[in-house]
Amino acid sequence: MKFKISIPVQNWCIFVIFLNNILSVLPATLVTYPEDEVWSFIKETPKRNLTKKCADSLGLVESYLTDHSTLEEQRRFFSASFGTGDAIQFVSRDQDRWIFRAMKCIKAAGETSYSASEYPLSYCYGVPSLWDSEEADTAYGICLPSTCADNHKTLLREWQSIASNKSDSKNLEYEGCTKSRHTKQWYEQFIPMADFSFDMVLIFLVGIATVYHVKRGENSKSVPIQLLLAFSAKKNLRKLVEMPKDPQSTIQCMFGLRFLSMVWTLVGHSFIFVQAYLDNVDEYKADLVDNFWNQWITNFTLSVDVFLTLSGTLTAYSWFKKWQKNTTEKEPSWNSYGYWLRFYRHRVVRLWPAYIYTLLTVTTRLSITHYHPMWPPTDPAVQCPSHWWENILFINSLLDNRCMPWTWYIGTEFIFYLVSPIFLLSLRRHPSFGLGLSAIVIIISALFNVGGMLVYNFPPTQFLWKQPEIFNPDYIKHHLLLYIKPQYRIGPYIVGLLLGYYLAGFQAQTQKKQRSIRFIVGGWALASVAGFWSLYGLYPAAQVRI
Repeated sequence: MKFKISIPVQNWCIFVIFLNNILSVLPATLVTYPEDEVWSFIKETPKRNLTKKCADSLGLVESYLTDHSTLEEQRRFFSASFGTGDAIQFVSRDQDRWIFRAMKCIKAAGETSYSASEYPLSYCYGVPSLWDSEEADTAYGICLPSTCADNHKTLLREWQSIASNKSDSKNLEYEGCTKSRHTKQWYEQFIPMADFSFDMVLIFLVGIATVYHVKRGENSKSVPIQLLLAFSAKKNLRKLVEMPKDPQSTIQCMFGLRFLSMVWTLVGHSFIFVQAYLDNVDEYKADLVDNFWNQWITNFTLSVDVFLTLSGTLTAYSWFKKWQKNTTEKEPSWNSYGYWLRFYRHRVVRLWPAYIYTLLTVTTRLSITHYHPMWPPTDPAVQCPSHWWENILFINSLLDNRCMPWTWYIGTEFIFYLVSPIFLLSLRRHPSFGLGLSAIVIIISALFNVGGMLVYNFPPTQFLWKQPEIFNPDYIKHHLLLYIKPQYRIGPYIVGLLLGYYLAGFQAQTQKKQRSIRFIVGGWALASVAGFWSLYGLYPAAQVRI
């Protein structure tokens, strides 16, 4: 049902975009410089504006990388890390290539997780503007000895002058360096160790509670013992897998859909993240995009719509099932403020403990567990100290989604939960009005998607590997302006609410109408065609050539 409403609109938009967009040429990818130019930069950079320590380190770079004990690939990695590229794509289409160059620089240092290099390096970069620039600016990246960290601005300016033949003198407003090794490892810092110790205490508590549960059972009236048993692995694992006593209180097929969607999401993201570590990334992208049957990977973002539909279905199904039963509790109305506050509190209480714990752990420890830092524009240790409150208030998808960007779904889905009473009450009190309201909102959301595609020249969905040159190549902009915004994603959620409403009503029927074989076969055929079209219907859009 969801597919029939949202996906055809996207496919028809392809034709409209052809008529309305101005053909643009995709900016060139990152430029790599010959090894002799890199060595010339290292040797001939004026030393008068540098600290003595930095100047001495620059003089030792060549001898270190050409020493017989240094691997030849380290020297190649060093020179390959120098480059320039389109500044607009620094955190968008070319982001994986910049990360790839940073990895080259880090590998050139010869660092390992168990031993520090005698010649640590830092990958430094400079961009005129990080997020909002629409001009054809250039970003620059260089690999330097870590002792030059205090002089990286001077050296970036020098590389900017050399790489542009002195034609680019714009101020590099966003600058930074990624070291080949943290100054202090996580186990040498108080806060990460405190977080780790807390995790160890929890694991110890779970162990004690589980042993007590196995030896003594859970028939204890002591409050401290009951609190201890709440951490029992035996008890919690049983809770996770046991079915409810009322078989009609849950929709069992949803378990399989959720599992398959999780696998689908993990596979898709794995194929995205691996790009930053591939040398032949263009060949990799072409193999994925040009093979028709690989679209289950390249179009994996449909799995998000599955989760939104499941969420809406379960919300509506449980709510309508409750009020269809004989109960002495008064049904809520539009002005039942106490009830709706409890309705929201239930969701917040379920989300906050795990969400806050994850936010703290990822920010304070997991993001610095590796021996070298992460990519700063997306590093939780860099972004979350300033933007954590956006996640806690569930408004990160309304803003720039800087802290733990993968959690945009939590914020968007929570906003849908906030507005769900409008549809629940409408369907409960006036089903015809509720159905009409749901259909209108779905259509408006689809039209918003159409408008966004036309205004910004975005493709029908995010093409995260490779896309035709006629579309806007800035998929981060696409992500922030359309992909994560609630007004563009609410359609599948409302479809889920309608599905939950229908299923609850169907379960409430004392005598269920038997469907004919023709009806069942026709329904499966229609669903299969809609699903195939949703998954593979974007292939023509990905193959357009000019």
